Amino acid sequence: MTLLRTLAIIAISMAITAVILLGWIGLVFVVNTYTPVAMTAEAALNLMLVVLLALIGLPILHTGLYRWFWHVRRRTAQGAFSVGQPPAFGSEPTAPPPRTVKTAGQRGLYAVVYAVGVVSLIAAYAPLGHQEALNAFLGRFSAGRASFTSLAQLVVVFLPMAASFAIIVPLLERDRRRMAAGLADEAEVLRLQAKQEWLFAFAAAFVMADFTAFLAGNMILQFLA
Repeated sequence: MTLLRTLAIIAISMAITAVILLGWIGLVFVVNTYTPVAMTAEAALNLMLVVLLALIGLPILHTGLYRWFWHVRRRTAQGAFSVGQPPAFGSEPTAPPPRTVKTAGQRGLYAVVYAVGVVSLIAAYAPLGHQEALNAFLGRFSAGRASFTSLAQLVVVFLPMAASFAIIVPLLERDRRRMAAGLADEAEVLRLQAKQEWLFAFAAAFVMADFTAFLAGNMILQFLA
């Protein structure tokens, strides 16, 4: 990494931090001054971080994972590594995913998936009271810090992942049978493969955003509340 790129990253990070801090202060001031709602500083910070994560972080994670999943598919087809043994995420340069023509139903599915993902993240984690309830639940059934972490991984990571796969796999079963039977031409196969990678990439991005939202709320409750 060149010095210029390093300085650019530092400058962008400082600018983003300044914007978040100003937005945090502004949100607390506006809500407590111009509305009948009383909002604490920690509740405002949690709300703002979760909304930013759902509206901006989730699409960024999804885009990066979708590109990476396509890279893994290509490299696996080339015999670069065995099935089920991909390299570490981000360890290799990637090419853009192929362009495919999406059907109206596919576009509608993508819109619904994004709407459900964004709304569920905000509904689950934006209210600080939900974060408090989740932490209280995890603390109640944990014997210590290690068991708290293990239970948090189960509830926040593995359960959403399992639920996502339980929804996605049936959606893709018809496509899988169609490709296996040779009923799709080359362009159609590419479109269906893109659909697979898009949905699995979204599931992975959602779980990452879900865990990040929980972690942010946990830190706010530990150090600010």
